[in-house]
Amino acid sequence: MKRSLRIAGCFFLLANAPLQAAGVSALEQANQRFAAGNYAAAAADYDQILTIDGPRASVLYNLGNSYQRLEQYGPAILAYERARLLTPRDPDLLANLTLARKAATAFEDPRRNPRLEAMLNHYSRDEWSWLVAGAALFLGGLAVLSGALGLPRRSWCPAVIIAASLAGLALVCGAGALYLRRDEAARGIVLNAKAGVRLSPFDQAEVLGTPGAGHSVRLGAANGPFHYVEVPGTSLCGWMADSEVAAITPGGGKPGG
Repeated sequence: MKRSLRIAGCFFLLANAPLQAAGVSALEQANQRFAAGNYAAAAADYDQILTIDGPRASVLYNLGNSYQRLEQYGPAILAYERARLLTPRDPDLLANLTLARKAATAFEDPRRNPRLEAMLNHYSRDEWSWLVAGAALFLGGLAVLSGALGLPRRSWCPAVIIAASLAGLALVCGAGALYLRRDEAARGIVLNAKAGVRLSPFDQAEVLGTPGAGHSVRLGAANGPFHYVEVPGTSLCGWMADSEVAAITPGGGKPGG
C-alpha cells in the first residue's frame, strides 16, 4: 500500500512538474483549476493531495465543492461528511452539505433525538477524546495531590469540589458521546444513483433496490469486492459493490477508498 502511494505521488509530481517549477503548489494549482471552472481536474488534484498528505478538512471541503459543481452528489456528500468529522461546526461546510443532500434528495433519517444528535456532533471525536483525557488527568492529579498532602476530602474547599464535580461531569459526558458515536466507522455513503443493493455478493445477483446517491447506509461484513449494507429507515438490506459505497471514516479522501 505504501509503495503504491509513493508511485502515485511520483506520477502526480511528474504530471505537475511545470507548475511546480513555476512555484505553484499542488493546492494552488487545484484552486486555480476550480476557479477556472475545470472542476473535474480540480477534483482529481484535491483527491491526489488527500491520498498523499492524508485527511485535511479544507481540502475535503474543496473536493466536495468540486463534485457538487459536477453534480456528482454522492462523492460530494462523502467529502463533506469526511470534512465534518474534522471541523463539525464549520457553517459553510454544513450549508453546502445541506445543499448537496437537497439536490440528491438524500435526507438523513434521524437515528436519535435531533437535539441529542446535534449535541453529539457539535464536537469532533478528537475533541470529545481530549475532553475525556483532560478531565481524567485533572481528577487523577487532584487525587495524587490530596494524597500527597494528606488532605481528607471533607477538608477540600468549595472551589476544589466544584472543579472536581465539573471534571467528573465532563468525563461522563465525553465518554458517553464517544460511546454513542461508536458505530460511526460503520457508516457509509452511496456514491451514485444507480448503485444497487444485491441479493448476494455477485455482479450477476438480483438487485433488490437502489438507495440513491448520497444516502447513508450501515456497512457490515465484507465478502470480496462487496459489503453487506443496511439502509436506515427502510427494510432494504443486501450486498453493495465497494466501488458504489464508501465509509466516511477512512484516512484518505478518495471516493470509494
